[in-house]
Amino acid sequence: MTDDEFRARCTAEGWAEPRTMTYEPDQRPDLHTHDFDAMVLMLTGSMTLASPEGDQPLTPGQVGLVPAGTVHSEHGGPQGGQALLATRQA
Repeated sequence: MTDDEFRARCTAEGWAEPRTMTYEPDQRPDLHTHDFDAMVLMLTGSMTLASPEGDQPLTPGQVGLVPAGTVHSEHGGPQGGQALLATRQA
């Protein structure tokens, strides 16, 4: 998916304006939850959406979804990366 396609999807589906996120190389924050849905489009580098149910690796052009209340963590890849992050109230 392209940046423009992601932004169009956000508008069509009621997501907030995406913001750029930077993931540091090999970052490993603690597992956590949010009270909102999150959708991320990987722009550069890589990251993994890690959860007890399984990991979802993301590379440029791939989209990951984290529904509200999902236990997860965002693991930066070896080179880190940048992504667009959009949120939506559950």
